[in-house]
Amino acid sequence: MRYGCSGCRYRGESVCDNTIMAPRKLLESVLLEAIRYDLFTEEGYAIVQQEIARLLAERRRNRSSELVTANTQLAEVEKKLDNIKHAILQGIVTKTTKAMLEQAEGERDRLLANVHGGKTKADSVAEFLPNAIGKFKAKLENIGQLRQHEVEKARELLRELLGGRSFCTPAPMEANAT
Repeated sequence: MRYGCSGCRYRGESVCDNTIMAPRKLLESVLLEAIRYDLFTEEGYAIVQQEIARLLAERRRNRSSELVTANTQLAEVEKKLDNIKHAILQGIVTKTTKAMLEQAEGERDRLLANVHGGKTKADSVAEFLPNAIGKFKAKLENIGQLRQHEVEKARELLRELLGGRSFCTPAPMEANAT
């Protein structure tokens, strides 16, 4: 088996002209050695911790901005609801008034859920992250213990560490390949 660019292999040279193929055993052994020696260091763990801290800070900034926007929109919707209620009290009751009231109440409910606690995907990530370094170390240690014939396990662990992405795809060796 050999590895090569999946873009080139499956979508052609018009997508990627990288036709280089590398022997599977060579590529996997080089990658595993690099992972063992580059990521099993305190510096490697520090880089992961810095990235986690950066992502959490970015999340807090984004959430603050989202809350300001949602609160502004909520105030506008509340004012709109007051105007609709005032119109109803003045005797303006039509299908349009009812539709506007229902639409504004739905918008208010959506904004209230956003402001007061709808749990987002980012919140789930923030809950996961405090133990991410421990999980990261455990996965790297598992890679370091694998032998050459267990590369499929190593490949799966790498996929998990890289967020499910695979950059190379195995291809059967051609008869004339060396």
